[in-house]
Amino acid sequence: MDHYACMVDLLGRSGHLNEAMEFINTIPFKPDPLVLRTLLGACQVHKNTDLGKHVANMIIEQDPDDPAAYVLLSNLYASAGQWDKVAEIRKHMKQRNLAKEAGCSWVEAGNLIHKFHVGDTSHKQAFEIYQELHALVNEIKEMGYVPNTDFVLHDVGEEEKEKYLLQHSEKIAVAFGFIGSVGSSKPVRVFKNLRICGDCHSAFKYFSVARAREIVVRDSNRFHHFRNGSCSCNDHW
Repeated sequence: MDHYACMVDLLGRSGHLNEAMEFINTIPFKPDPLVLRTLLGACQVHKNTDLGKHVANMIIEQDPDDPAAYVLLSNLYASAGQWDKVAEIRKHMKQRNLAKEAGCSWVEAGNLIHKFHVGDTSHKQAFEIYQELHALVNEIKEMGYVPNTDFVLHDVGEEEKEKYLLQHSEKIAVAFGFIGSVGSSKPVRVFKNLRICGDCHSAFKYFSVARAREIVVRDSNRFHHFRNGSCSCNDHW
């Protein structure tokens, strides 16, 4: 099944969504949710809401209580600006008591695990962390970084979307890693329970240049080694 998921991923990344669906239909056994979620994720990237809805329904038929299918479909509608559909899905999830897994990132420092959530201000060094984060973002904007607000799935203005991006847990964790190891040349190592955000991935390439430090992020898919403005995944993950 993993091999079929890899093929669907390859076809989905290259935009051949209908071919990916046809390929799934040729699988000699029932495709599991992993294969279908892979295609649903590609539908979000390429904004194919019709096929995405079809694939989401296939997942929900197999497992009506799988929150991932609802979340991916909601994200697909959000990226297409169909906020009424997003509201319907969120209402349906609430009625079925289905909750999205909360994203979090953590970093080890001084034999302690420091864990961060989106917009986290609970850390005792929160002021210093956000001070470093603002300084970093201003610095990399001068280097050519442009915040990708397509990754903000909320119906708000562009300025608010940029604020949401700044508050992602992996950015907070990396900023903490920097202030906690000033003068060190060792990599900053961060772990995340979900897939790294595309905007954070772009920002970290700039961070690695701005601070002349390697950043290692282990997300739910793979390790990402950011060095000298590039990532080991070659922007495919």
